[in-house]
Amino acid sequence: MTSIITIANQKGGCGKTTTAINLAACLGREEQRVLLVDMDPQGHASLGLGRETADAAGLYEVFVQDAALEDVIVSDAAPGVDLVPATISLAAVEHLLADLPRRERQLADHLATVAPFYDFIIVDSPPNLGLLAFNALRAADQVLIPIEMSRFALDGIERLEDTIELLAEKYDLDTPLMILPTLVDYRTRFTRQVLSELRQRYPDTLLPVNIHYTVRLKEAAWRGVPVIEHCPRAVAAEDYRRLAAYIRDPRAFRSDTAAPDDTPASLGEELARLELHLAGHAGGPADQETRRPPGLQHADNVSDDITITGRPDEPVPACRVVLEYPDGGEEIKIAGDFNDWIPDRNVETLHREGRIAKILRIQPGVYQYRLIIDGRWQEDPANPQQIANLYGEINSILRVEVPDEAADAAPAEAQSEAPAAV
Repeated sequence: MTSIITIANQKGGCGKTTTAINLAACLGREEQRVLLVDMDPQGHASLGLGRETADAAGLYEVFVQDAALEDVIVSDAAPGVDLVPATISLAAVEHLLADLPRRERQLADHLATVAPFYDFIIVDSPPNLGLLAFNALRAADQVLIPIEMSRFALDGIERLEDTIELLAEKYDLDTPLMILPTLVDYRTRFTRQVLSELRQRYPDTLLPVNIHYTVRLKEAAWRGVPVIEHCPRAVAAEDYRRLAAYIRDPRAFRSDTAAPDDTPASLGEELARLELHLAGHAGGPADQETRRPPGLQHADNVSDDITITGRPDEPVPACRVVLEYPDGGEEIKIAGDFNDWIPDRNVETLHREGRIAKILRIQPGVYQYRLIIDGRWQEDPANPQQIANLYGEINSILRVEVPDEAADAAPAEAQSEAPAAV
C-alpha cells in the first residue's frame, strides 16, 4: 500500500526541501519505489536533483488539465526516485483551483492514478498556507514537519498544527504528525535546550532522529544530487538513512536502530569510544610515539583536588596545558570537551612576545577541541591529530597525561589509565 508523506512547514530555512530530496533518495536506495512531488513554485526539489524545469511540463499543466500526471513524471531523477517537477507558473494555479469542485482534493485525485506504482510518495509542499498547501496536507497519510533550532520554529509548529486540526475536523481525517529536528548542532547549549523543550512538548510526535548541521548538505544541493551520493559518509547522510529506516518500519527502528540519547552523559560515552578508536588505530597508548604538535606545551601540575570521572576515591592532579599560536592580530578562542564547547570558558589567555597562549587546567584524558578564529570555527592547524566530527567537519585531538612528577605521587591504577600526551 502506498504511503503519502507531505513535508510541510510555513517557516523557511528549516530544511523542508532538503529533507524531501534526501528522504526520497534514501528510500530509493532501499529499493523502494518513490515518487517525489515538487509543489513549491520555486522548484527547489527539482533543482536539488539536478533537473532544470523552466521549459518542462509539471504540476501546473496537470492542475489545468493540459496533461495527465503520469505524462509529466521524470523517471529515475535519482536511483529509485521519479520526480513530478514544478515551475514558477505553479504560483498562478491557486486562482484556477479556487473555482474547481473538490478544490482541496485535486492533488489527491491525481496521485490516486499513479499511487499503485509506488511504495512512497513524498510531497514537498510550498512554504505558504494557501490552496496548494491545503492540497498537499489533504492528500497526506502522514505529515512530516522539519524544524530548525529556533523559537520561531516552535511557533511555526503550533500554527501548522492548528491548520491540520481544522482540516481534520472538516474532512474527518486522522493524519499523524512527525516532528523532525534539523540543522542540529550539539555544540551549542541552546540546541540542547530546544531539543529538551521539544521532547517535553511533543513526546508523541517528535521523531527519534535528528538531522545534524553540516556543510555537506549545501554542497550536495549545489551539485544537484542527494547527500548520500555527494558524501555517503557524512553524518547527515547517515541521519537521512536512519530517517528512511524509521519511515519504513517504526517498530523495527525502535528495537534495532534507536537513536542515541544526545545528552551530555552520552557525549561522554562517545568520548570514551573515541579514545578506544584512537588507541586501536595507533597500536594503543603503549605503542604510540609520544609527540607534541607544534605550539603545544605540556607544563606543570597545578592542583591536587580534581578526580578522574568515575574514580572519586582516587584523586589525580589536574594538568596545566598551554597551547601557543602566533599573534597575528586575530581573535583566537578555544572550545572543546573540557569546557562544554563554550569558547574560552575557563581558559586563560596571555599575550607574550608575539604569541598568544591559551592555558587550560584539565584532568588527564582525551579531548576534542576546535579553534574559533575571528568567529570562524576550525581545526587547530598546529595539531596533526584530528578526527571527523558529527557535522562533517574536523576536530583536533588533545591527549593529556599526568606529568612524571605528579604520576609518581598518584595511585598506580590512575597512572596506568592516563593517556599519553601528543
